[in-house]
Amino acid sequence: MSDRLHPSPSGTLLRTFVVGLALAGALTMSACGVPADGTAIAVPTGEIPEGLQPDAPQPQQRISATELVDLWFVDGARLQKRRHPLQAPVGIQETMAELLLGPTEVEQRSGLRSAIPDPAVISDVAAVRGVAQVTLKSTFAEIPASDQVLAIGQIVLTLTDLRGIGRVRFLVGDNEVPVPLPTGEVSDGAVSRDDFVAMADSSG
Repeated sequence: MSDRLHPSPSGTLLRTFVVGLALAGALTMSACGVPADGTAIAVPTGEIPEGLQPDAPQPQQRISATELVDLWFVDGARLQKRRHPLQAPVGIQETMAELLLGPTEVEQRSGLRSAIPDPAVISDVAAVRGVAQVTLKSTFAEIPASDQVLAIGQIVLTLTDLRGIGRVRFLVGDNEVPVPLPTGEVSDGAVSRDDFVAMADSSG
């Protein structure tokens, strides 16, 4: 018989050695977590080494937008404008609430004050078709006459600095009431910025 039908012992040993290597390689890949069919396997995050873990998403920080509003305070017999930052969006009620808080400590040290002694003298404020409606309590009449015109001036100049507000109407209850003007007269209906602009200090 020829040698082709009867492989030599050395050839058999060689084939056995190659098959052994292939099996060992397959076992090694399986032990390392690499599937033989090439399919990806998700590894739990807790089993990933610290240096290889994906970056954790950073929490989003809320940015609070602010708007500057013009407020008018008393400086002697005049009115001066100061700008205060308020959280946006700013409307007529937020602006009035800030005005009623009065000047800041720094502004007070510079000589500014408010002629509105108690925020409670104003019970409501609203905007109706470009006209601000300010509802006063009857206790507003207890403010000294010289301060009443300053207080009305603060309110009118502050509210008409807002976009869309052209005039201010004052009410007690449901009834419109006249208010004192810088000229010594009283209003007849809603008042405008022009009625009080003479009290404004242009250097403020």
